[in-house]
Amino acid sequence: MHLREAILFSTTLIAIVNPISSAVLFASMAGRFHAPIQRRMANQTAFAILVILLVCTWVGRFLLEILGISVPMLQAAGGLILLLYGTKMVTVEELKLTPAEQVSADEVPEEHWKTLAVVPLAIPGTVGAGSITTVVIAATTFTTLRDLAVITTVCAITAFVMWVTFRTAGPIARRLGPIGLNVVTRVMGILVSATAFGLLARGLIGLLPGLAR
Repeated sequence: MHLREAILFSTTLIAIVNPISSAVLFASMAGRFHAPIQRRMANQTAFAILVILLVCTWVGRFLLEILGISVPMLQAAGGLILLLYGTKMVTVEELKLTPAEQVSADEVPEEHWKTLAVVPLAIPGTVGAGSITTVVIAATTFTTLRDLAVITTVCAITAFVMWVTFRTAGPIARRLGPIGLNVVTRVMGILVSATAFGLLARGLIGLLPGLAR
């Protein structure tokens, strides 16, 4: 994996997890809890994101080999998934910020907020079909230990970015406001859609070499 490819993978993964919209989701679901629980939820969600991405990196390609799925097949399918995901980000209804009544740590069972931190905040709220497909495609296309180490590093950085985002979700969401949140989400949707077209084209050329002529 060359520097250009690593940068493209990094920007695509960050755009798909979309820290801004994830911050809105986190603020809307965790905002009703007091600060100590919000911090624990941020830690739990970021850790879950890291685990999911690392499993996709190191196990995903072996699962594809067992199922007999080739790289071009995965690229074509992944391109379609990302295209649909990017289109949804561009055309999604306007995000709204609604205040919620806060609940103290004594009023909520630990299992409740831990469950919310993983589902739906980590998956599918942050790590969905698009990000999982992106990581699996990268790990299947670049298979050397060095490449997998780069992918692992990018996944770890992404999880750290999301941890910082969740810890500051409330102030970020309030500062940007509904208009800023919607603008950022749509811009990231355009980036994801552009990446999807390139991925889809590579997959189709691999499946149908005559298209390259």
